[in-house]
Amino acid sequence: MGENSKDGSNQPATWEIVYGGTWSNVFQEKLRERNTREIEPYRDFFNNFAVLYGTLDQYCGKIKKLDYENLKRQEDIKTIINDPGQSLTENDKNFLSLQQENIQLLRQNETTQKEMLRVQMRLREVAKKDMQIVELEERCHRLDQENGILKDELTTLHLMYKKLEEDNRKLGFENTQMLEKILLHKKEEVDMVNMHNETMKKLKEHHMFYELESARREESISPEASISGTNAQPAGRPTSGLFSRLFRNKTESECEDQDSRISASNSRCRLNSGPAIIPSHVSEKMDAHSSELYSLAFSYQGTMFATGGADKAVHLWKSTNLPGVQKIGTLSGSTAGIMSIDIDERDQYVVAGSNDSAVRVWQVAGSQVRSTFNGHDNKIYAVKFYNHSQRLVSGSHDRTLRLWDVKSSKNIRTIFARSSCHDLAVLSETGTSIVSGHFDKRLRFWDERQDTSSHEMLLEGRITSVDLSFCGKFLACSCKDASAIKFIDLKLNQAIATFTAEGLRMGEHTRCSFSPDGQYIAVGSTDGNIFVWNTRTLKREETTRQHTSAVPVVKWHPLGQSFVSLEKNKKFFVWTDTP
Repeated sequence: MGENSKDGSNQPATWEIVYGGTWSNVFQEKLRERNTREIEPYRDFFNNFAVLYGTLDQYCGKIKKLDYENLKRQEDIKTIINDPGQSLTENDKNFLSLQQENIQLLRQNETTQKEMLRVQMRLREVAKKDMQIVELEERCHRLDQENGILKDELTTLHLMYKKLEEDNRKLGFENTQMLEKILLHKKEEVDMVNMHNETMKKLKEHHMFYELESARREESISPEASISGTNAQPAGRPTSGLFSRLFRNKTESECEDQDSRISASNSRCRLNSGPAIIPSHVSEKMDAHSSELYSLAFSYQGTMFATGGADKAVHLWKSTNLPGVQKIGTLSGSTAGIMSIDIDERDQYVVAGSNDSAVRVWQVAGSQVRSTFNGHDNKIYAVKFYNHSQRLVSGSHDRTLRLWDVKSSKNIRTIFARSSCHDLAVLSETGTSIVSGHFDKRLRFWDERQDTSSHEMLLEGRITSVDLSFCGKFLACSCKDASAIKFIDLKLNQAIATFTAEGLRMGEHTRCSFSPDGQYIAVGSTDGNIFVWNTRTLKREETTRQHTSAVPVVKWHPLGQSFVSLEKNKKFFVWTDTP
């Protein structure tokens, strides 16, 4: 058994537990192991050295013995020399001679042994050098092989480069030829257009001449009609049939244009809402989708609204009698989540942009996909109807805006916006002024006829939404990094207020909105709160919390007496002023 621990307990010492046995045995065993490990590489050297050293000791002993005998012989010789009576025999002389030769041989042998030791040490060094030389030769051989492989690869790359250079030269030549053909085709097209215009001009002149000649003949046949005043025209108005028809056609076209503008303006006008209020009670909660919600849009007349989310579907809801909400349809066909929705001014079509890089237009009546617009290279964050719903504008994460013709489903223009577009607003119904909010914190103003922005505004954070007041004079922009809303006067072209609040946190898809009368701005927060500010007093009005998760979208009903808020957790809430 091993010794007890230092504190006097009966537990065995740590070394006994680990190694077993007494510490002296363990220590001796460890020393033997270390001795074996350190001596083993030099064992042959030590053995050879011991043999040589033993031989050297033997020779040294013999030399000492011979020295002693030599000394004794010298004393005998001295005795003989001192005693003339004694004389050396011939054998004694031979012995002395041999003894001296033996001593010389032993000394030579000792020198030879030392030289042998030096030679053996040199041979070991030479052997080490030979091994190093062999290793270096093997390394050189490997490097030669690698060098050969690299040379082969370099030769291959040179051949590939020459081939690509030749292909590039051919493509350049073909491109030059193609450009020449295009220019020639354009020239021919211009010539044809000019010829067509010239032909039409001649036809119009011929037709004008014919009409004038006919009118002259009619007047020459019945001159009394003009004198009697039966067909008299007001002063300053042409009397000929041609000019009267032209004047009548122009007047009718102007009246038709004016009627179309009035009807379009009336179609875009929302219901007579009166002053908006801030609803404070949740009247209804609906499980709208099977996944997260991202987008919401009301129709112009407020008769319905549409919601979209990650479940790839657009749901339509009847909202005529809020707070009563009734599902009236589902629009399917998208292959990815719905990020943005808009409804045309006659409530006939719904457009949606999705994460599959496509814009789709559905017909509300049959819930069928009417058109699919492909062209973007990444997810689409914003879509808007404009030009009386005859055109579309879309903004994408691929840093482009695209203008589309709804009837022909063609891409009219592609505008490179230099940053991911998160939302859009159309400032004029004709599309001549479009504003886009971007990831690089900039608002950009566009004319659909131009490829570059007319001007830009740098805000304090990444822009997640842009909303235009109904009067068209103000913009509201939500900025994620600053967790703030910028209230912008478009006439002054600058922000006149910044709305922030403690606890307001905006997400990647947070959307703010104006009330129909433009008096309030509402936005949802990632903690479930809804914040409302007064644009006239520039103060926060109210904060409500009924949601249990992030609120990406809040939209006022066109009547201004209620609004709908989306919860990221698959639900939407209908808010009214009465419980």
